[in-house]
Amino acid sequence: MTKIIDLQAIPAELLSQVGGKARGLNGLIRFGYAVPEGFIVTDIDENDSFEAAAAKYESSGFGEVSVRSSASLEDGNDYSAAGQFSTFLNVSGTEAFKQAVRDCVASLHSVTAEHYARTFLQSAECRMTVVVQKMVDARCAGVIFTKAPMRPGAILVEAVPGLGENLVSGKMAAQQYLVIDGRVETMPENPVLTESEAVYIAEGGKKTEELFGQPMDLEWAVDRDGKVQWLQARPITIEESVTVNELDSVVDGEHCVNTTGNIGEVMPGAVTPLNLSTNMYALDYGVKATLVEMHCMPESTPPYTYISSYYNHMFFNMTNMYRTCHQTFGTAKHTLDIILCGHELTEYPDVDMKEDPVWKKILHTIPYMKLVFSGEAARRGMDRTIARLKFDLTRDMHDIYRQILENFELFKKVHYYHYCTSYYSGGATNMLTLFLEKDFEDRNQLQAILAGCLTQIEDFESANVLRMMRSLSQLILEDAPDAAGYSVEQLADYMVNRASDVVKEAYRTFMSKHGHRGIREMEIRSLSWNQNRKSFFTSLKSVLASSGSDNAVLAKPWTEYADELLYKCQGGKKQRMMKYVEKARKGVCYREYTKSKVIFALDLFKQAYRRLSELMTDAGLLPDVDAVYFLTQEEVGRLLEGEMSLVKKALARRRIFPQQESMKFPFVTLGIPRPVSARETDSSATSFQGTPVSRGTVSGKARVVRNEEDAASLENGEIMVAACTDIGWTPYYNIIGGLVTEIGSALSHGIVVAREYALPSIVNVPDVMDEIHTGDMLTIDGNTGMVFIDERCALV
Repeated sequence: MTKIIDLQAIPAELLSQVGGKARGLNGLIRFGYAVPEGFIVTDIDENDSFEAAAAKYESSGFGEVSVRSSASLEDGNDYSAAGQFSTFLNVSGTEAFKQAVRDCVASLHSVTAEHYARTFLQSAECRMTVVVQKMVDARCAGVIFTKAPMRPGAILVEAVPGLGENLVSGKMAAQQYLVIDGRVETMPENPVLTESEAVYIAEGGKKTEELFGQPMDLEWAVDRDGKVQWLQARPITIEESVTVNELDSVVDGEHCVNTTGNIGEVMPGAVTPLNLSTNMYALDYGVKATLVEMHCMPESTPPYTYISSYYNHMFFNMTNMYRTCHQTFGTAKHTLDIILCGHELTEYPDVDMKEDPVWKKILHTIPYMKLVFSGEAARRGMDRTIARLKFDLTRDMHDIYRQILENFELFKKVHYYHYCTSYYSGGATNMLTLFLEKDFEDRNQLQAILAGCLTQIEDFESANVLRMMRSLSQLILEDAPDAAGYSVEQLADYMVNRASDVVKEAYRTFMSKHGHRGIREMEIRSLSWNQNRKSFFTSLKSVLASSGSDNAVLAKPWTEYADELLYKCQGGKKQRMMKYVEKARKGVCYREYTKSKVIFALDLFKQAYRRLSELMTDAGLLPDVDAVYFLTQEEVGRLLEGEMSLVKKALARRRIFPQQESMKFPFVTLGIPRPVSARETDSSATSFQGTPVSRGTVSGKARVVRNEEDAASLENGEIMVAACTDIGWTPYYNIIGGLVTEIGSALSHGIVVAREYALPSIVNVPDVMDEIHTGDMLTIDGNTGMVFIDERCALV
């Protein structure tokens, strides 16, 4: 029989039955918190007419009320069911009140609630209690997390003007107040709370941790008189371990030099947990396997020793790499710095490492030199390994996961072979640097000239992406002269429905050879061109628009750079050095070939995980396909075995991922990297120094490119300013006049292609994404590495 009980008078024996919302409000009242008056309707007969409840409402004199669900499986320790049941605000009048109660009870059987129960609760039985409270005339409202998900040790207060429903429903963006040690870290613009109010709410919320015995998530409102009213209290249902640095490397990095160099070009920004535990794990394995082969490191070396993760951003542990300089001949710290970072890290030591005896260094150098000259063997090994990668995506989800684990051992070998070719490429340039650096006072000049030697290479995989796209564009324009003006949607429609057989065949050939590439191609969550044709057609549209130009003919022959590089060499020495130049050129070709194969192998895993996630979503194990990327590979297996609490962890990680993506780190750090606030733009700054990697001077308007949408706006002659480049950006090289990046090196994939198109390019310009604005008129000097802001203007 339906019972009606005042909130403060709920008997202890009923608290376990009335749902988390009613239970939390009762607890707040007992602990002395200000809670709007109200009552509950419980033990409900769904055929009840709710006349008794209406009579209670009429006698209360509350006027406008809120009618909210408090289901028995809502707001528990392991689940929240937030938003799955109905809430009604500002309800006034007896008939409207009864209808609100009926609708609230009926929401127990809604499609969304039943789907939630299948996904998270495994069809557990659920009963409805209804909470009725007097409405608060709110000046502002919000929520508080006593343990901030993005900042360990902080309390997070989120606020919006008016009703808190605007916040929890997602209709309004919240102002955030991070309270640390009794103060707000940074007050938002036009704050709806004063600092003292935010601190008062934070301290009140923090005290509930002691009272309820666990971290809490609370809703609050400030009324027109400035009084704080508490509207809900529930346990934080995500595990406390879900923080921005939850997945940090466990290898001691306190005294190590860590850099975003090289790895930041391969994988810029934050990576998802699935990518961290698959692709990045395998990448670190590839480095480790080569050093184990050289007997420089034991097989038992733990994961993420060389490529470390902090805040889900990836860093090269240079200190652990420097050890090889003390274990082999033919390597040196400054050349390793240049290969991985693009310039020497003069202010960062390789720590006090013991030098191996000569006999031991010889033993290490023999396998090292074998790696340096193993380009062709590594290429063949890569081809054999790729041929063994097999997935049958028609199988059930458990079998697909088994296939993923079996193929993962091969994927680790794929990364190993790529690093073998990188040794070939880097080893030759390393030798040239060591032999020739005494001939150049400026090492930057040496690296710029050496970079010029690595252009116009036949069968160069990455440059072929753009070359084939240009050929496809020419065929399209011959078949449809107005195609340069097509929208992305029109271009896709043309290719499917109106293109000639010649064009379709060229398109199929391109996609079969390069369809596994794309923007942010080293992130398992990012779809390849094969899986995301819209991304491909966006890039193709840019190439079509610039089909009348061919910058590649402007490039200076590589042999002229070689003559400049070897200007002091004579006779036999010049011949020996030229052989190293040729090996470096061949090494770039090998390295680009195996890099493409790495992406090809990763694309197979992308497809497998995508299919697995679709099956897990259909089976009710995941709420949506995207959630799988926020679990580690090992956690996916545990979820398949029924550990449903991992779903909450995935959703919690996805919620804080934008915070991780927004973090910036110094290019190099001694110790564990910490995120830094982006520097305020200095409107008076007019010049910046970077590392020249492709020579020439050019002026043009800047276009700051942070994503594919920005890139699609590039116009002829503009200078692209980016954090870094990967192959997915290269179709835009056809129209830009120059390139400036925050990180990079002469051997980075995107820069090698930039040189193919004679684009003046400068890398390692700190904070350039903040200092330069889209529309600034720039001059970049690829001979000296200088970037000048000539004037600031606005792009229409």
